[in-house]
Amino acid sequence: MKYYGGEGLLNTAINNLPVELHIPTYRYCGHGTKLAERLARNDPGVNGLDEACKQHDIFYSKEKDLSNRHLANKVLAKQAVNRFRASDSSWKEKVAALAVAGAMKAKVKLGMGLKKPLKGT
Repeated sequence: MKYYGGEGLLNTAINNLPVELHIPTYRYCGHGTKLAERLARNDPGVNGLDEACKQHDIFYSKEKDLSNRHLANKVLAKQAVNRFRASDSSWKEKVAALAVAGAMKAKVKLGMGLKKPLKGT
């Protein structure tokens, strides 16, 4: 089966959100980050997890290939697990890290963004 590329319905919807839907107090962990505005203001992440989310957002802004985006999701999931295990992370960061890791793993497992095969292939 041949698949045609693209961002998919979910990614398109997320990219067009009118508001940022972040984890409370976070700047980058969540949907709809206004990345260009935040980078122009030099907004740092609020902690290690938020910094990892920032790097993930930067990668996503530059990369449109779905397989590469899935790799970025896997990297963020691993970084989130590391923040959960880190001795310097607060309990709030640990809870957020579990949520981020779960969301990234689910996104990869469910193939978010993959489109249906072309007819006749």
